[in-house]
Amino acid sequence: MRGFNTAVICIWLTILFPALSSASVSVPYQTETLTADGNVIETQTAYSPIGLFAKETEILNPEDIYIDQQGHIYIADSGTSTVSKFDEQGNILEVYGEDVLNQPLGVYADGNGEVYVADYGSEKVLKFQEDGELLEEFERPDSPLFGASAPYKPEKVSVDSRGNIYIIGESATNGIIQLSEDGTFLGYYGANTLAPSVGTFLNDMIMTQRQRANLFMKEPPAPGNLTIDEQGLVYTITSGTTWEAIRKLNIEGGNILPPAMTEETDLVDVAVGSIGNIYTVGNDGIIYEYDSSGNQLFSFGGKTNESNRLGLTMQPSSIEVDEVGRLYVTDREQGNIQVYEPTEFTTVLHQGLALFEEGYYVQSEEYWNEILRLNSSFGLAHTAKGEALYKQQEYDKALEEFELANDKDGYSNAFWEIRYRWMENHLAGAFMIIIAFFAVRYTVKFTDRKKNILQPVRDVTSKIKRRKLINELLFLTRFIKRPIDSIYYLKNGERASILSASILYFILVVEYLLRIYWTGFLFTDRVLENVNVFFEAGAVLIPLFLFIVVNYLVSTITDGEGRFRHVYIGTIYSLAPIILFILPITLISNILTFNEAFIYTFSIQVVSVWSIVILFTTIKEIHDYSFWGTIRNLLVTLFGMFLTVLVFFVLYILFDQLFDFVSSIIEEVMLRV
Repeated sequence: MRGFNTAVICIWLTILFPALSSASVSVPYQTETLTADGNVIETQTAYSPIGLFAKETEILNPEDIYIDQQGHIYIADSGTSTVSKFDEQGNILEVYGEDVLNQPLGVYADGNGEVYVADYGSEKVLKFQEDGELLEEFERPDSPLFGASAPYKPEKVSVDSRGNIYIIGESATNGIIQLSEDGTFLGYYGANTLAPSVGTFLNDMIMTQRQRANLFMKEPPAPGNLTIDEQGLVYTITSGTTWEAIRKLNIEGGNILPPAMTEETDLVDVAVGSIGNIYTVGNDGIIYEYDSSGNQLFSFGGKTNESNRLGLTMQPSSIEVDEVGRLYVTDREQGNIQVYEPTEFTTVLHQGLALFEEGYYVQSEEYWNEILRLNSSFGLAHTAKGEALYKQQEYDKALEEFELANDKDGYSNAFWEIRYRWMENHLAGAFMIIIAFFAVRYTVKFTDRKKNILQPVRDVTSKIKRRKLINELLFLTRFIKRPIDSIYYLKNGERASILSASILYFILVVEYLLRIYWTGFLFTDRVLENVNVFFEAGAVLIPLFLFIVVNYLVSTITDGEGRFRHVYIGTIYSLAPIILFILPITLISNILTFNEAFIYTFSIQVVSVWSIVILFTTIKEIHDYSFWGTIRNLLVTLFGMFLTVLVFFVLYILFDQLFDFVSSIIEEVMLRV
């Protein structure tokens, strides 16, 4: 059924909007989208305002709008205390609730034409027949499960296919109020959650459920609006938070959208289109469109102080979308309903999305090619085209598209296929090379034992190793095997020097920079175009030098025996595992997929922990501390580093303000002169 609807939608979009040109549309706002890297860029106009709906009808303060399956449009108007029913041309068909409704804020109509109204003023949900006759009133539930002190101030209402009623109430932090068809209280559904924090994590770890219930906890905000799609999934919108501000709830009330899919905190309503696209509007008049998975497609619109400026609103209160993609936005302040029509660019995008959502990746490719021709930075189009190419087993091209889209899952799958093909074609040859290598190695070693053919090589190698600086650099390998013995030579100045340590610091910085550029796409989030080499070098050297200086100063007042040169040299030699193994691990990341991600992450963890253990041992032996004395020394060192950074930050702010003050005085003097 969903696939049939998708095909119908595509045909309608093609028939109704064949001649629209997004390049020629003039609108009073910009349309923006997100690149694959998450950057906001301007794009072609997605929706153009085409007029006001039912402008000949007196509408004072429209609060909510709903469009039923027959295309009838319902407007809840708190100014006239009525709900009006219109046809698609804006002709009024019926008026509900005259002399009955007090302050209607929400409206819904079911497949039988029965109309549900959330009347905030009378604290009821009222049900009307199609002809306007009042059928039933749903007052505050008398069930003890509802809660004696729980508020019941209906603001929005919706009904699912089984006739269950979903009510958004003011300050209803327990969730959506759910009633059966006859008004029986079924419970709360889909309560909002708090964003995870260190405090909530610790509470979950150390407290029982009863203790958490008795503990005073901050309540999550109450949802502000809702809608239900054709499949019965409930969507809610919540203002005042960025955590799960937009939710798509499953049957258990759990959110299946990304919890941080938007940074907007002033959203007022949500609507769902025929292909599953999600639309929201905020108090600032900005309209957002997302696909069914929560990926942002467009943002457009805005606020105005001028009356009746087409396309901009003063106080948006609700949004709805009809079957062919037109958007309707009610403006409580101006008392009108703005209508927006999708442009050719959006129509092509929706056609591609409709096919893509149903799994017709190959058939959708031509639409994504057109989108990318118009806007090559459209991230979702690269992902969709990559899926189409993947289905056609064009893995190399798919890999490029997934990389452009920053789609790591798709990239991993495509790379796995490419690697598998390579192994099929070359694995036998690779094994032959390995076998030949070991055969040659064995032959050379056997011949060397008989005729000593490698003696000249050993003489040259031995001569090179005897050079002082080379010997000091190679001392790094001994630090890994026997760190305690190595520290003895370090303190006596026999096997390491300031020069060799400085070279190793330089090597560490170079390796860090190479790691940024050489890490496999799947295991990095760095945008190479934004990398500043000097900043990255400082990010390595400044913390290290700060640790060295502060540790030496702390040790001088806590009876530490080490000198500054010992701490300077010992710190870099303690990082031997990182220096020796970080580049091989980085290179290996380029031949791994997410299936083998543990190899990369575990290797990084091993060399990091290994280095920390050696550093701990080095500090302990250099200063001749006990185990607990070393722990105390390191904790004080970290605290001292924090204070040093804080002092420099305060001084920076003071000098910056002083500079601005002096500059303003000089400018004032120059102007007066």
